[in-house]
Amino acid sequence: MLFGIQSSSWTEGGHWSAQWVGLPSGDRMLFLILGVLVLVIGGWWLYQRDARQVPLLRRCMLYGIRIALVLLVIAMLLEPILVLSKEEKIPSHLLVLLDTSQSMSLNDAWQDEEQAMDVSRGLGMSSDVDALRRMNRLQLAHKLVNESFLKDLSADGTRTVHLHSFSDKFDPEALSVSKEWQAGGNATAIASSLRQALLSYSGMPLSGVLLISDGQSTSGEPPEEVLQMLSDEGIPLVSVGVGTTDGPRNVAITELEVSPVVFVQDANQLTVHIESRGMQAESATLLIEQRRNGGPWQEFINEDIVLNLDGQLQPRTYQFSETKTGKVEFRAKMIDTGPEISQDDNLASAEVRVIRQRLNVLFIAGSTFPEVQFLRNTFLRDRQINLSTWLMAADKTYEHPGDLPIRRLPVTQEELNEYDCVILYDPDPNGWPINFPELLTNFVTKAGGGLVYIAGEMQTANMFDHQSDPSLGWLNLLPVIREPGLFRSQVQIRLSARSPWKLDVTDQGVQDSIFNFASDKQANEQLLKNLPGMFWHFPVTKAKPGATILAVHADPRMRNEYGQEVLIASQRVGPGWSIFIGFDSTYRWRYLNEQLFDGFWARVVDRAGRSKQLGGNYPFRLSTPQAQYQPGGQAKIVARFLDETQVEPGLQRLYGEVERGDDQPVPLTLTEGNQRGEFSTTFPVTQPGTYFVRVWMGDEAAGATVKAATMPIKVEFPNQELENPALDEAYLQTMSSSTGGRVYQLSEAEKIVNAFKIKQVSRFLEERQEIWDAPIFYILIFGLLVTEWIVRKWCRLI
Repeated sequence: MLFGIQSSSWTEGGHWSAQWVGLPSGDRMLFLILGVLVLVIGGWWLYQRDARQVPLLRRCMLYGIRIALVLLVIAMLLEPILVLSKEEKIPSHLLVLLDTSQSMSLNDAWQDEEQAMDVSRGLGMSSDVDALRRMNRLQLAHKLVNESFLKDLSADGTRTVHLHSFSDKFDPEALSVSKEWQAGGNATAIASSLRQALLSYSGMPLSGVLLISDGQSTSGEPPEEVLQMLSDEGIPLVSVGVGTTDGPRNVAITELEVSPVVFVQDANQLTVHIESRGMQAESATLLIEQRRNGGPWQEFINEDIVLNLDGQLQPRTYQFSETKTGKVEFRAKMIDTGPEISQDDNLASAEVRVIRQRLNVLFIAGSTFPEVQFLRNTFLRDRQINLSTWLMAADKTYEHPGDLPIRRLPVTQEELNEYDCVILYDPDPNGWPINFPELLTNFVTKAGGGLVYIAGEMQTANMFDHQSDPSLGWLNLLPVIREPGLFRSQVQIRLSARSPWKLDVTDQGVQDSIFNFASDKQANEQLLKNLPGMFWHFPVTKAKPGATILAVHADPRMRNEYGQEVLIASQRVGPGWSIFIGFDSTYRWRYLNEQLFDGFWARVVDRAGRSKQLGGNYPFRLSTPQAQYQPGGQAKIVARFLDETQVEPGLQRLYGEVERGDDQPVPLTLTEGNQRGEFSTTFPVTQPGTYFVRVWMGDEAAGATVKAATMPIKVEFPNQELENPALDEAYLQTMSSSTGGRVYQLSEAEKIVNAFKIKQVSRFLEERQEIWDAPIFYILIFGLLVTEWIVRKWCRLI
């Protein structure tokens, strides 16, 4: 142990203390004193004995010089140090850490009116609760942390306040209150940012840390270690909770879905897609209004709904029908929702054009036949049809009749796409333009046009016998299959043609609007039974998978392993329609009633050409229950038909594929669920990115050639900042209480300032001076040695 001798003197900035360091203590000091006494006594005894002839005064002088030299040497060997220390008062340092992560950009609903008014008044906003709800969390924090607040924290200069921001890490650059603050960090690391801040201000006396945050820590280290560090240093952590424990509430109408063009008297659907957050199981009112041709708004729907889970799309579908042409506007509002983040997204609108527009029909006949003449006449009489005709057997001077007369068949895709429906009666493809088969295929599969094929006795059999010819690839558009080698002997043909045979309309055909001859069900069934039969028909093997068989041959001999031979079938081919009629004597129905013939063909044309008239779209809409998905989950795609009558009775599944980036497409099969007209499937989404889903009608392989309905699906990692955006007051309380601090509300600005007790702190300044090797020691020793030598010479002792 060492001891020191201390003395002090006051100065203007405090007082200095002087202390000698280096002297031995305890037993060592006692031995040192005894040794010095022995040396002093022994030295005097020697001078008394050996220098009796020297006068006493000179002897004492020599003795004193010798003792002084010895003591100086001992002092140098002890290496004494003079320590000068000074205590002074300096300002402490206060860290203010502001959360600028993405969750701080949210607006809270402030459902508790009393709390909202307290916060509003505390931030100097009077009692303007609406203004409070319009501000996000970071803006509210900016209202609190202003120049006046920072000045109060500084306690008249007794503290130095340092304002910094953090999100996933601490920002060492000071934050200015004079600039607008921006939130945007994708994560919040409260504990890690605290540690980084403490390391940045290591060695400075901290009076505390003020944390301003919503308490949502989504990344970084656990808080235990950094809280222990604060506790050990005696640094209190005081928190200000920004936001509400209810979190943001919001309901939005993401889309008002309706077909932009509809027909008069049609049954149409209007779908409102609603998304909500923080309002699960709460009720709200959906108000839908409509106006026609710019007139006054009228209430269409007023319905109370219960909101779903966060992030789930909630579709609400309603039926409407218009009796007059014109423009109809719809607007949907969410009302009675209570306080929420924003009401700007509570409104959506859509516009619909109601048309009674004539369908453009191209009728191509390979030869003359009664069916051709009657079809042409009924189409010309129908005011809903603009007809163009082309008789392939006519000579060049023949004037082809029609509402839109033509002098040649279309030779470009644009020309053919001007039509909505193409009707082929037993055509001869050899008389077509060379590219017409390709145009016809694109017309159906890409543009959504309708194709009606009527079998005839001249060309149909020959075409199907050579259907492998690439130029006859358009036959694949038809909903039937005729396998090679299928034939009927002359005896069978004659036996079948000796008397007319009725159509056997299937159950699916009875349900189809094509055979809707009467509104009364029993009357309609009676008309179907009384339809005049046919003598000739073109046999096919079977209908394609997914096709709807509307009628079969009633002759029990006209069957094969797949059942009775198909006479009428229909099928979607991509967005278009394809209808096959295997006989050419529907004109005989006129004998029963001319309106039966006219009405049947009007409905056939309407069925085939409607999709093209409405833009070539599918009769279903693709949707997904969620706005986005997370990697590793299962995505669901739903195809919902806008009109259930558009679902063919034989339609059991839809086909599609999904692809992401350059990955290979994965095939999908959508099957019908419990709700008619709704097909769905799920598929895994393993990686983030945008997945493109394509869905079509027809067989599985049709996707390579037909236009498909498409929908992108976003797959992203969860944004933890928005997953649970409520104020986590419990987390802030746990952190603050473990360091001796507490949590305050935004309205408690004065209490926040008084929460920090430390202002000025003492600082000790120390100056150490090594005395033992100072020049004065060497000067004294040299001077004493010279003096002793002179005295000795004077006393004649040398």
